[in-house]
Amino acid sequence: MEFLKLNNISKDYGKKGLQVCALKNISISVNKGDFIAIMGTSGSGKSTLLNILGCLDTQTKGEYFINGEETNKNDLAPLRNKMFGFVFQHFALIEDYTVEENIVVPLEYSKLSRKQKKQKVIKYLEILGLETKAKCFPKELSGGQSQRVAIARAIINDPEIILADEPTGALDSKTSENIINIFKKLNKAGKTIILVTHDKKIADQCNKIIFIEDGELRE
Repeated sequence: MEFLKLNNISKDYGKKGLQVCALKNISISVNKGDFIAIMGTSGSGKSTLLNILGCLDTQTKGEYFINGEETNKNDLAPLRNKMFGFVFQHFALIEDYTVEENIVVPLEYSKLSRKQKKQKVIKYLEILGLETKAKCFPKELSGGQSQRVAIARAIINDPEIILADEPTGALDSKTSENIINIFKKLNKAGKTIILVTHDKKIADQCNKIIFIEDGELRE
């Protein structure tokens, strides 16, 4: 079943006469439960595509459907909060917050009680092996630990889709393998995962690979 569908998506930046085309006529379909890698050289349009998929940005031309409904610029924020969890290369943790305070951020505007939020944080600390790091600050963590905190934060709202932009780009090979194994477990549990990577070893562990070059799809 088609979950996400892009029809002839293009994205231009800049004003007329000085426009840069980041994406050109991209058409792809994502099914529930897919584990997809987006590959391409630096500047090829990978992150732009991920941002449009995650409703962080909008296309200049073309149509984007989620569950058969065309996305509307006015509906992007609620869609983004409900459907997507985001993981970034450099973790994007709040330095002045502890691990548990970072993880609970997506629940800030939820209707859960303080006790319920605490229970969810404890659950994901345990799932990701971070129980002993709850009161630590980001500067006290290794790269792998920081990325696990970022993953916990991304999944605490139970999103249907996890989008990851170079999630292993700042990590050594062994830590990268651990992080990908976490994504594999989440995928096996039913999460749809789309990640941007330049690492062929990482991409080969996904069930689909999308190649982008100069803003266009390549076979």
